[in-house]
Amino acid sequence: MKIFWPFLLILGIVVIDPEGCEHADSETSDKSSEQLAEAETSSESLTTEEALGDSSLLRTMDTQNSTQQMVGVYYMPSWNTSSDPNIDRDSFWSCITGREDCASLQNTAIWGPRGRIYNRQYPYEGPYLDRKPIAALKGFYKRDDPAVIRKQLEYMKSYGIDFFAYDWFFGRHYYYHLYFGPQAKIYYPEGWKIDPNRDGRVAVPGLEEWNDQLEVLLRENAKLPADKQMKWAINWCDDSDERWRAWLDIGSPESMAVGRNYRGEKPDKALYLQVHDKITQLWIDKYFKRKDYLRSEDGRPIVYFYFPQDTESRASFYGITMKELLDRSKDLARKNGLPGIKFIAVASGAMMPNERQYGMPTKWVPNNRQEPWRGGRYTDRLLFQDYVPRLKGMGFEGLTGYVYHNHYQQDNKSYADMRKTYNGHWQEWSELFKNDPAFEYQVPVAMGWDMRPAGGTWPQQTGFPSEPIKDRVHSTKSTFKAKLEDAKKQSEKYKSSNGNTIMICCWNEYLEGNYIEPTEGHGFDYLEAIKEVFTDRRTGFIPSPPASAANSTSP
Repeated sequence: MKIFWPFLLILGIVVIDPEGCEHADSETSDKSSEQLAEAETSSESLTTEEALGDSSLLRTMDTQNSTQQMVGVYYMPSWNTSSDPNIDRDSFWSCITGREDCASLQNTAIWGPRGRIYNRQYPYEGPYLDRKPIAALKGFYKRDDPAVIRKQLEYMKSYGIDFFAYDWFFGRHYYYHLYFGPQAKIYYPEGWKIDPNRDGRVAVPGLEEWNDQLEVLLRENAKLPADKQMKWAINWCDDSDERWRAWLDIGSPESMAVGRNYRGEKPDKALYLQVHDKITQLWIDKYFKRKDYLRSEDGRPIVYFYFPQDTESRASFYGITMKELLDRSKDLARKNGLPGIKFIAVASGAMMPNERQYGMPTKWVPNNRQEPWRGGRYTDRLLFQDYVPRLKGMGFEGLTGYVYHNHYQQDNKSYADMRKTYNGHWQEWSELFKNDPAFEYQVPVAMGWDMRPAGGTWPQQTGFPSEPIKDRVHSTKSTFKAKLEDAKKQSEKYKSSNGNTIMICCWNEYLEGNYIEPTEGHGFDYLEAIKEVFTDRRTGFIPSPPASAANSTSP
């Protein structure tokens, strides 16, 4: 994911109003109301006393009590980009196999009115079939296939990955009706206000997006023996300007005219805070009490927070600070019997003075205060090195990265460049926090970068990418393994402040060229590198690969 990426993540949900109001829909609709109303994921859960009392369930972040690194990996969901409910057009595979059905290339919000343009000077270079998952994963698999999900969990566990951080999305603006069958099982906090005269219309909107894979991951994980289960955490991606403007559109004249909203529904400060509480309560009710949820050594559930500057800048519209939001979530967790929440920022950004226009915003200002849904400006931008020291005061207790694209003048034009970029960040942030036991830097690692299937780095309104030279940052097993070795040494050197977690991007960021899942192109190279650096060093021998791996494409 990158800061422009949310433009591609536009979810249109068909919210059917039983009173006959017009549907809210879009071309990238991922789920019908029936799909959204599927039963909540069944899971083994534990009481608060069990969570605090059974230390075997707690994943420590403190290497003072452990000499072994924990290895985490980000997991990116895909979704259906077809507006036809009878067609499932996967957002990953449609772009890897060609360009005709690739929604990323047709997105006029980022590429301009003609979408991504190809010509003789800038020809199309796909398809990118080397990114096809191996046969054991059924090739271009269906994203919620339980057999595929089981295999993914097996590979993660067998090759030394301790947990996955699922990129989690939430649409604040969606209203739904609990008395209307297809929507009856969409999550809503128990006892919260509804309108019985409008088929149980919820008073506080918002629902999860693109959680198909998460539901199956958790269902299949719960079926495994305890020692075979993966730990997991939420990586909250509250990063879409489209979602923000859809939220501000609640109660606008246009929304009222087409029946999306009723009188009195408006996106004011009070409702914004209620939605934030709803998000936290959803985490508590559905996820935090699961036995497989990742916790700190003191029993607090861990939440990764992708690009906090986006939430900070939008909350400023209401005069709300990030610290207020995080403290509010922590307090609500305590009221529900948990010891709080540990938030880890996932952040990166521009670092050179001449790049300040691309810096990290801290405020959002509407173009027209009376009509904020028509858009606004992100202002008061900070360079990354100025933003990071603020994180602790905002309520975060740690920092890590998703992808670092530069470190001051150092740009990524090759994997050798990327290693230099990462070493620069590792050293700078490890040194900054080395004397602070209350704030950790989790050392991040990426296997590469190549956005050509999605159009290239970075989209411009001209229809061409601005820096296509950065689209071939490719690693091999040996160079990736060397980077892991460096990360391990860095984590060990600063273990008193860095904790013991190394975060890898990513399991399956196929459109960004950042994927360690076994494919026809690289087989098990990246999983083997992880196992050799971490698992084998712990055990002193090389464990046998899963039986299924023996019959799959392997280097």
